[in-house]
Amino acid sequence: MPRLGRPPRVHLWHIGCQMNDADHEQLAESFAEIGFIPDVPLEDADIAVLISCAVRSNAEQKVYGKFKELIPWKRERAGRAIALTGCMAVEHGSALLQRMADLDYMFDVREPEGFFARLQSLYGGDVDGPVAMPASDRLLAYVPVMGGCNEMCTYCIVPFVRGRESSRATAEIVSDVQRLVDRGVREVTLLGQNVNSYRDPESGAGLPELLGAVDEVSGLRRLRFLTSHPRNAVPQLFEAMRDLPSVCEQLHLPVQAGDDELLHRMRRVYSVAEYREKIATAVATVPDLALTTDIIVGFSGETEAEFEGTVQLLRDIRYDVVHIQAYSVRPGTAAARRPDDVPLVEKKRRLNHLLDLQRGIARERNQTLLGRDVEVLVEGLADNGRPYGRTRQGKVAWLPAGSAHAGELRHGRVVAATHWQLEIDTVTAAA
Repeated sequence: MPRLGRPPRVHLWHIGCQMNDADHEQLAESFAEIGFIPDVPLEDADIAVLISCAVRSNAEQKVYGKFKELIPWKRERAGRAIALTGCMAVEHGSALLQRMADLDYMFDVREPEGFFARLQSLYGGDVDGPVAMPASDRLLAYVPVMGGCNEMCTYCIVPFVRGRESSRATAEIVSDVQRLVDRGVREVTLLGQNVNSYRDPESGAGLPELLGAVDEVSGLRRLRFLTSHPRNAVPQLFEAMRDLPSVCEQLHLPVQAGDDELLHRMRRVYSVAEYREKIATAVATVPDLALTTDIIVGFSGETEAEFEGTVQLLRDIRYDVVHIQAYSVRPGTAAARRPDDVPLVEKKRRLNHLLDLQRGIARERNQTLLGRDVEVLVEGLADNGRPYGRTRQGKVAWLPAGSAHAGELRHGRVVAATHWQLEIDTVTAAA
């Protein structure tokens, strides 16, 4: 290993879910703690770390593509190295070392201590101690509160690559949030594969109590949480959303399908009626609640009648945002043993039908806001100088040029609305 004569520099790249976003931030903090400089541009880096995703095959292909791009970079200068972590490292293990001959390190992001110890032994002469992380220019941050998943949905590989559910201590989470807020973060999203099954390992307190503890962090403006499972969506959670000032009025509750038999084949352990009842309770409890969900079309054996159940669910519940995916087989899951018997052309037809339906619903939902006052956390400025941000319900909003700066809270009147954004006028400072 060539002597650098300076702290090693690390380039971090990630793909996939919000959990990988959080892993990116945590790895950056860990590198700084051992004296490395994290998040530098690739051309300035000594080590490139790929945080991979294995949930869908196209995500894996993007990781392989990024790795191939790094090979010339690595060979350009002696001592450069490539590391890989994330879900692909867990799912494929040592087989990746055969396919990716230029890969230098592979580690489990849940247990990175051995990887960091190895780096410290190799670069010890170049390290002067912890590197102070500068004040963040991030306004939004993800904080993992638990890892793993116990649900075992038949289409999902997450339990196999993330393991069983394991919650972090409330005090540790609150400390992380306070540290982020002290560095400039104004909005935090608490993360878990099934975040509403959170249980403090000491007290047994659940997500409502955790939200209450984080809500007390001084300087925190907004608090969200992802992703909830319908089975654990309880009235106490909706009451916390209503009563805690920082908790935003947005509930992401994946349904996946609108037919009981289809849900059974997916092993979602709730009925459509039970799901509808939980949504009704949430809407009745939390004023101005925005609803978002996930849906899979073309799952194994999905009939036209089963698909129509999903169509009817969208028409009845009228979500603000729907994330729709066409089903693709994931090797290693229980559903992989079933025939993938819905033709691709039919999957695309169903997906586009739902997208068209949802665009109309979202437009109508947003247009009900015309003339109303909304709160916007400004996230940045566009090239034309116009501030943009999101409402408490997570809706994209545009403000007049010169009316606000990033990080500020503003109130304004909605003067126009499309299916995906709001136009705001008459802007005033928020309390």
